[in-house]
Amino acid sequence: MPSICIEGWILNDTYPTRVRHDLANFHLPIEYAGEWRRDTHPRSSKDGRCVTVDSPHAGTGRQVWLLDVSEIVA
Repeated sequence: MPSICIEGWILNDTYPTRVRHDLANFHLPIEYAGEWRRDTHPRSSKDGRCVTVDSPHAGTGRQVWLLDVSEIVA
């Protein structure tokens, strides 16, 4: 499980920590289980203010979703 450290923050998909900020929850359709599962590893922008994740939850296949985390990391 890859992690990214941004100015005192660790960004990852799952990890047991004392303090946790859930950024989003995405429904995983049954057809994306097993071999065709999606990559849930988040990726950060260089400035640490945005995060992208892959999710097929909107019914349009795998899409990249951009999350603004600037208020959390400020």
